[in-house]
Amino acid sequence: MELLGYEKTAPTLIAQDNNAYIFLVKESGMYERAKHIDTRVHRVREFAAGDKPELKHYKIAGEYQPADMFTKELPRMPFQRHRRTSMGERA
Repeated sequence: MELLGYEKTAPTLIAQDNNAYIFLVKESGMYERAKHIDTRVHRVREFAAGDKPELKHYKIAGEYQPADMFTKELPRMPFQRHRRTSMGERA
C-alpha cells in the first residue's frame, strides 16, 4: 500500500477455506508429507509471523469464499452473492 501512498495500519486479511493451507501457514512445525510444498508457502509464513505480521489468515466456509467466483463455474445464486461481496455490498 505504501506504493500507492497509503500507510499500512493493519495486516492484510486473507480468507481461506483450505484447512491444510491454514495449518501450514500458522503452525511452526512441518509434517513429513509436506516436503513437496512450494517455497511460496514458506514465504507466506514469514509474512504471517512475528510481532507485527503483514498477513493474517482466517477460516471461511467454502460456500462463502468469494475467490471461487474466479476459479470455478458457479450456479447463479452463489455467483451473485460473491459478486455483491466483491463489490463491497452487504448481503
